[in-house]
Order: sequence, then C-alpha cells, then structure tokens
Amino acid sequence: MMWPQDGTLDSFPAGPILCPHALKPFLFRSRRNLCTPNHFMNVDPDILATFRKQVTSTRSLDATSWDASRHLVNPTQWPTTLKALSEAVETSAFPDEIKRSLVATLSQEQAPSGRPSSSDALKHLTGLPPTKALRALCVLFGLRSTQPAKWPLPTLTADSVDTFIRQHSNPFDLLTEHTPASILDLGAGDLSFAEELVTLYESRLAAQGSPLILHCLDRLDPGSQLGGPLHPHPLRLSSLRSRPGLRFRFYGDQDMFALEPLEKDQRLATRYLIVTCWAPATPTFAYEPARLSAAVLAEELRRTKGDSRQVTHGKEPALEVLHAGRSLLFPSWKFDIRGPLALLELMARRGALCVLGAVDSQVFWEILSQLIEDPRVRPPNLVLSEQNIPTVFGETFDRLSALPLGGSCTLSDLTPLRQNFPSILPAPSGHTAGYRFRHVTIRRGAHFEGLPASSTARRFREMTEETPPWFLTLVPEQVPTA
Repeated sequence: MMWPQDGTLDSFPAGPILCPHALKPFLFRSRRNLCTPNHFMNVDPDILATFRKQVTSTRSLDATSWDASRHLVNPTQWPTTLKALSEAVETSAFPDEIKRSLVATLSQEQAPSGRPSSSDALKHLTGLPPTKALRALCVLFGLRSTQPAKWPLPTLTADSVDTFIRQHSNPFDLLTEHTPASILDLGAGDLSFAEELVTLYESRLAAQGSPLILHCLDRLDPGSQLGGPLHPHPLRLSSLRSRPGLRFRFYGDQDMFALEPLEKDQRLATRYLIVTCWAPATPTFAYEPARLSAAVLAEELRRTKGDSRQVTHGKEPALEVLHAGRSLLFPSWKFDIRGPLALLELMARRGALCVLGAVDSQVFWEILSQLIEDPRVRPPNLVLSEQNIPTVFGETFDRLSALPLGGSCTLSDLTPLRQNFPSILPAPSGHTAGYRFRHVTIRRGAHFEGLPASSTARRFREMTEETPPWFLTLVPEQVPTA
C-alpha cells in the first residue's frame, strides 16, 4: 500500500483506517488494538454535540484554510503539526473535558508501539473520519500551512516605491532596483508587452544575477476562434518560454477575478513588484456598478453597442451584437461589467506598484472618478460622457485636458486623493486591511521613449479619430479597516 499522490489520506480505498505517523510504517489496526474511549464517558453530551458542530463546520466556514490543511497532515509535516496541535488544544478556551479528551486522543498518535489506535476516539469526538478530523482540528485550532512559497515576494515599503517613482520617469526600472524582479500582466492579449519588457530588461537583470519573473493572464481561451489578433502568436509564446533567464508563465482562458485555482498550487505569486494592465477593456472597466444601477447599465450598453444576445459559434458560446446594421461576434463575456473599483483593488492587492497603460478616454475618466476624494465626481446613475465630464470634474478636467502629448502631472497636485476605497472583492483568508493610493502619476499618451508597451498602445498612432490615451502609475498602500 502506497501513500496517495496528493500527500493526504483522503484518497485511500475503503477499509482499515490509517493515521499519519512520523517516519514510521503504516500499520493496519486490528480490533484488539482499538482503544476504548473510557476517557469520553465524562464529556457532557451537549458539550460534545456543540464541539462536533464546530469541527464539522470548518470546511464550509474557511475553505482556504481547509484546502491548505492537506499539507499539515502530509507525513513529512505531521510530527511538527501534531506537536503544534497538541499545544494549541491545551491553551485553548474550549471546555476542560473536551481538551482532556483531545489531548489523550492525540497522544495515541505517538504511541511507542507505533500502532495507530486513536481512530475511533477521533470519530467519537469529531464525527469525522480520522484524516478529515485531523484536518478540521488544525483549522479549528488555528494551525496554518507552513508550506514554503514557490515565488519570492517583494518586501519594500510603499514609502520606498513612492520615493522611487518621484525620482524616475520609467516605472519599470523598479525591476532593476529591487528584488524580486517580478511582474504580473493582466489582460496580456498577444503578449507584445511581455516581449518588449523581456527585450529591454532580461539581459540587464541577468547581469545582476536576478531572474525576471513574468506571469501573464488573459481571459481569451487560446483555442477560441474569437478574439483574432489578441491571441498570442505561437512563435512568440515559444520564444518567451525558452529564454533561460526568464521565469515566464502564461495562463489563457483565465478570468483575472477568479484566481483561486492558480493560487491553490502556487502557479501565481501572492504579490508582485509590479502589476500592469494595458488598454483596460471596454465596456468591462468603462462603467462602475457601484454607482450605476443594472437598469442604467443595460440601457447604456443597448444605446451605445446595440442589441445583443448569447449564441453558439461552432462549439463555443459567443455574444452576438447587432451594431450599425452588422452582426458582430465576441467572446460570451464581452459585456460583463466589473468596473474600475474591482480592477484597482485587484492591482493594489497584487502589486507594490501598479501601471495602467493605453487607457482610452472613456475608461480613464471612470477610473479617475474613483481615485479622487471628492464624492461629487461619482454622481449616482449618471453615465460619464464628453458632454458632462467637464462639469463633473471641473478644474481637474481643465488641467488634465491641457496636458500636451507626453506631458505628465501628479494627481494630488490637482485634487486630494481618495483616502479609503471600498472593498468589493472577496478578501483572502486572514486579510483584513483596506487600501488606498498614496501617489498617482498621470501621463498623456500611449507610448513613451524607453518604456515597453503593448501592440494596442502602438496602434493608437494610427487611430487618428481617437483622442490620445492615458498612462497611470499608482503606488498602493494598506490602511487599517474600521
């Protein structure tokens, strides 16, 4: 009998139950070796019933910790876990009869004979099979997985990032000044930005002995027939994957707001030095649901984009849009509205520095309305337009509109920055802090000398009817929640 591939006991076939023992062979228990639960006789039935309910609810109340608890019962980790769990039980505030029973039961896990004899006792106390019982007890008593992080995390402070940004015109040079040199690109599209970034920085970082960590996400399914030029070319993808000084990952068919599967097995880092998003999608980020009702959004989409319906294109779902007498096909999620608040919160959580490039005017003013302290720039149920933006933003609009192509300014020099942002994304386990941006730089233009850019940014030069886009550099910091 071999240990299951995932390092837990859950996948053993039905039959005799095994318990994890440090560096000892696994022995099937026989009936004559079962411990009799005499030490349970004095546990009040009501107290036991309440405790069982608390144990069995841990999986649904803290799913993240439950998943992580698999590592805690791995045979190599179990001796450390057992010691910590026993100590946590003894110092807990649970009733004394529960604590005594648990300590007696857990002590059987280290019996000198090496014979697992606590299975019935665990089930009597918890109502769960042995391995699930041990995992649930780890979660209930606050033990957390100590599995080492696969990706190094930045340790620099928001103050040091702020200082750097004020002294350097190229935010990506932060990669050469601090470790790890890591970057997460949201909505990576054809990977043109990734390719330019690697061309500019890989050799410089290699000379410093620092690998470049580059992770890219895009919601387009690589196998989809929709999306056209936004799919990465196979040769570009192959080239990025083959570079020796680059730790590159590309995750297609990946919603940036549903990262749990990638986090579960550490395919993503929990935090990066820089997080970027080029040409934030419209209408996805062009409207903020926190201030616009569903009815207003639906009518605005119908008015500006046309009637739409969900259809099937080949074997995949698609969105058919009837616009100006033409039938257009998009990915089925094209009209999903998330808004700037979701994007800003995601970037603030994931990066020590946030960069938004090639932001078109519609998305820019909606984002800006969330960055400014004055609530009057967030009028409820008023869709921002060329006609009302000058009135809504007042002098801030005048000064930003006066920026020449290539010009820049610090937003706090124009108007006070918002001090507390509402959290609208599910909070990670143990995460309690809020966020804000202590510094925001705004530049006018799509591409700047010496900075990598996406192919969308470069195409703005050909879009003579489009107003010049915007480039934002934001320094997030955590703030205590009320």
